[in-house]
Amino acid sequence: MKRALSVAVSALLLFLLYRTLDVRLIADVLLKGHHVWLAISVGLIVPITFLRALRFWWVAPPGTLAGVGEATRLTLAASALNVFMPLKAGDLIKSYFVARRGTSAGTAVALIVYERVCDLFGLLFWCLAGWAMARHALPSGWSVAVGPLILFEAFFAAVLVSMRAAAIWKFVTAHVLPGTGVWTKLRAFADGWPDLLTALRGRRRWILLFSLVLWLSHLFQIWLFTVALLAPVPFTACLSLAAVALLAGQLPLTIAGLGTRDVALVVLMTPYMTPETAAALGVLMSTRNFLPPLLGLPVMRPYLSSVVEEARRWQRQASQARA
Repeated sequence: MKRALSVAVSALLLFLLYRTLDVRLIADVLLKGHHVWLAISVGLIVPITFLRALRFWWVAPPGTLAGVGEATRLTLAASALNVFMPLKAGDLIKSYFVARRGTSAGTAVALIVYERVCDLFGLLFWCLAGWAMARHALPSGWSVAVGPLILFEAFFAAVLVSMRAAAIWKFVTAHVLPGTGVWTKLRAFADGWPDLLTALRGRRRWILLFSLVLWLSHLFQIWLFTVALLAPVPFTACLSLAAVALLAGQLPLTIAGLGTRDVALVVLMTPYMTPETAAALGVLMSTRNFLPPLLGLPVMRPYLSSVVEEARRWQRQASQARA
């Protein structure tokens, strides 16, 4: 039902957006773009996906992954599953195989959340950096959001590197949340967070810096999309505007950010390009969400087979225990 609702919301937003635009002009913008820059910008998806896998390998506790190759395969498989599962729950396949190598379930889930928070940290950092460097080129009223974003950025940094913050989180959940039902899972996650930070040790700050590089590459790719569409935006302004559009796409309302991100792009890019060009930019940005899953389809089957086989084994054991 969640997936059906996400598809419905995406379809509704895209329908409302495209009924106000000239679809033929959008197609013309894509066809008349600079083909070389178009190929280069879309091709950056491959090294960016590898960088994501490399960070996953660094974040995973030692000994839980065979190497960067396995981290890459799991990253691609998770990308493919995210297309079909709500709230990017496909990433849980990564935590499942990490947990099978001797890591607690709480730590394995904390690993996925850690990566997600790293993404938000990197995205907000470049959003704020772009605002600092291009305040004059951004729409009026932009400064209103800067204060709350700085507070969020400081919170994310503390959560990612501070053992004291992790200990406080563990203490609060242990003394506030009930120890029954779904709350036990949240308490297990709270227990796993400081364990993950302990396993990362001195790598925590390096992973933060690497996340900044990773998201700079993401935003650089989006800026290259504007170059390919012959409507380049000042790079510093693109850092902030594209980051806000990507944040809008993170809302758990649509499938892979479709709809919310496209509407945000048309609104935000108005000073620099026509609405049809901004919609074409949204089309190119969609390739970032659908090309990695296509690459992940061939490697997804063995991981899914392993999960299904283990689920069947648990079911047989539960049936035997009842008998």
